[in-house]
Amino acid sequence: MGLCWDREICPLLKNDEEKDRRKRWLDAIENNMRTADVWEVKDQIKWKFRRRMADKLFKRNPMKYFINLSKKIFHIKRKMSSIKLCLWPNYMFVNQAVPPGQTEQQLMITLLSPFKNSKRINLCRSPNDTIQIFIDRLKIKCFQTCDKNKKLGAKSGNFSIKVNEIVVSDNSKCGEIFKQNKSHITLEVDDYVFKVLFNAPMIMKAKVNTPIYEGLMLYPFAFENSYNVSLINSKYIWYKIDAKNEIEVGNGSVYVPTRNDVDFNLKLVINPCNEDGQFGPAVEILTSKVQTNNVDVYPYENRLKIKPDNSIRIVTYNILASMYTRTKEAKNDMFSYCPEKFIASSYRNPLLLKELIAYEGDILCLQEVEIQFFYKELSPFLKKCLGMDGIFLRKCGNKNEGLGCFYSSDKFNLLNQFNIKLNDLITLEVYCGSIIKEILNDEFWKQGLQKKTVLQVLVLELISEKKQIIILCNTHLISDPDGDAVRLFQALIELTIANKIKSLTVNNYPKHKVSVIFCGDFNSTPESGVYDLFTKLSLPAEHRDEKILNNLRNNILFKMNSAYNIDVEYSHFTQSFVGLLDYIYFTDDNLELIQVLSMPSHEDVIRNVGLPSILFPSDHLPLIADFITK
Repeated sequence: MGLCWDREICPLLKNDEEKDRRKRWLDAIENNMRTADVWEVKDQIKWKFRRRMADKLFKRNPMKYFINLSKKIFHIKRKMSSIKLCLWPNYMFVNQAVPPGQTEQQLMITLLSPFKNSKRINLCRSPNDTIQIFIDRLKIKCFQTCDKNKKLGAKSGNFSIKVNEIVVSDNSKCGEIFKQNKSHITLEVDDYVFKVLFNAPMIMKAKVNTPIYEGLMLYPFAFENSYNVSLINSKYIWYKIDAKNEIEVGNGSVYVPTRNDVDFNLKLVINPCNEDGQFGPAVEILTSKVQTNNVDVYPYENRLKIKPDNSIRIVTYNILASMYTRTKEAKNDMFSYCPEKFIASSYRNPLLLKELIAYEGDILCLQEVEIQFFYKELSPFLKKCLGMDGIFLRKCGNKNEGLGCFYSSDKFNLLNQFNIKLNDLITLEVYCGSIIKEILNDEFWKQGLQKKTVLQVLVLELISEKKQIIILCNTHLISDPDGDAVRLFQALIELTIANKIKSLTVNNYPKHKVSVIFCGDFNSTPESGVYDLFTKLSLPAEHRDEKILNNLRNNILFKMNSAYNIDVEYSHFTQSFVGLLDYIYFTDDNLELIQVLSMPSHEDVIRNVGLPSILFPSDHLPLIADFITK
């Protein structure tokens, strides 16, 4: 472990049996870690053992000390990064950008030390700093990389910034010099000359999903602290690493490991490129070993149908936010049948993305989309692979999930969008009128306006000779088991809003045909009343005399059809609830339903008790429908 067991550790243990037990336990920790990790940890352990306070703790309670030590070991392991930035020698990279967590632009500067080429120097400076301030700070950073016996000589070094071989004045502003002289500026340190590249594409941080399973997509994501990078223009190369060499196995942003990759590490090399075709220094990401996947065919593959020409494919899908899989209720009750490794986002997310790509949807309406997943993985991935633009709407309150709508940018133009919170009374009054005041005076119905429900509305123009506009609505109603009446009320509010937006769109685009498509997880079975409201504009018998509900309903000028018949038994299947909760509603005056994709077989759904499972990434099943315009 990098320290003397007999001399340094054994004297602190009480007896031979305890010594032997602790030694076997500590060795087990080391054996379960990668070799690279162990060497990184050795110095940490040695340092901790030699601390006086640690020795005292060890004498008082050896087991407590070992528990704390193991936590430290695995904490270090988790924080280790497998990304390597391959900087170019004799180049200084300067990027002007707003760093994460800040509001003002800064100069992000990266170079290899002139005194020790293996050391990377990073600086974050204000564009308003003078050249003298910048050089003084750079000197300090450079001197810190020197070996002790060389530092004294290094401090006599001469630092200067030159433009066209002329030394820049010490009082010049850094931001102005770097920006105005992009291709003629150099940094000179003694005999070293660094060419300065301004706003070159740089990837400072990225990840790949882990663990890695055979047959599931592997892709880079979370490009934080990256500057001027076009993920579409960048080049990607995947390698399989065996004992002797690296074998190229793929050259796209996405790689699907095969049976031949199992038990091997993979390496991804990204050559970042900007919109102008300029390349920057490459980054290398080393993965964990590929694990075996026993699934040959996923159920969604049996659902696939060819999309008809000139059709519009709509997908609605509650993708199950990871935050809901980590609760005690989820682990002990709702999803207790699903092994932890298959309910983890590291397994579900690649399977979900693989599924979404296979459906080839033109419009995706997603629910329970976590914020980080949307921005770090989902949106960049769908943009890169399917050319889809996405819009996210967060739920009210402190929820870290919400709604996500995606549309094919080569098929639709986004004319307008509306992000509506049902607890925003001022906005609701714009769409629903004075009836909102009546609702607030009713103790029962006003609770429907106190929930965290949101409604996402996109006005999409079809790019074709036909002048067609689609009002796309995406929602996720409350999930309270006793909330049928509240869901009915929320559905009425949302239909009233959609009706108002449709009327405005018809007035603004009188030569266009306007249709409405309403998707989502309505948390309502067909007999609960919401289905009849959408398809018949009728209210349940127990609410037909409610003045508020009737006033809302009378403002709605269109009925809708459901793409799937209600004889579909379920779109949600867990051991605590089974039922049809998800729907695609549409107006049929300008849209014609061509086909829907059949639901997965019941045998596949119950093969692992319920959803999610090794075969399904969510507790819901997606609905997919194809339409053509009339």
